[in-house]
Amino acid sequence: MPTSVARRLVPSHLQPLEVQHERSVLSVTAFDFFGGDGGVFQELVLSVLVPPLVKPGDPLPKAGLYPFVVATSTEVGRREGVDRWKLPHLMQDVEVVFTEGDSQISAAASADGEPILELIATSHRFEPTELLFHAFMCDAGGSYKADLTMRGASYSEHEFERGSLVIHPHEMTDGLTRDEIADTPFREQWMKKGVEVFAPLEAI
Repeated sequence: MPTSVARRLVPSHLQPLEVQHERSVLSVTAFDFFGGDGGVFQELVLSVLVPPLVKPGDPLPKAGLYPFVVATSTEVGRREGVDRWKLPHLMQDVEVVFTEGDSQISAAASADGEPILELIATSHRFEPTELLFHAFMCDAGGSYKADLTMRGASYSEHEFERGSLVIHPHEMTDGLTRDEIADTPFREQWMKKGVEVFAPLEAI
């Protein structure tokens, strides 16, 4: 995505991470939660990649993320994200339909029958993993960071550019210039039956 667009989506104390000159990274993540504090629900997260907050002696995160809009399929999941994690949400339920095949998985997101996006990710080699990310949030009270750990026994990641992304006009995608976003993800990640752990928020 254009860095000029990414800069409009992140707060002033963060900077988009560029992969090429004036090209930043839009992260599209779909979750199918089957347990936890929020119960069973689906979630769609749109983020801009930003540099992580690295401190001497701390583990090196895989990436930093600024989620600029989140959507969930239930009010309980949405309330958890807004009240506990201060994440900006689309304030209506969405439907995220997952379809898994032998070597790919697709996620189609919509709200009240109106399409939001369709994402296809393909597989490479599945291996156990544990990944650390820094997630950044802000509200009227300040700016925050949380360590986000993803772990699972079956995780695939590659940059073979076999997947696809289709973004539709929708309230959730209003901040994006859709015709300037690549329709082939340069990196595809797929975790099966993983666990997501959010550490408590830290003021920054």
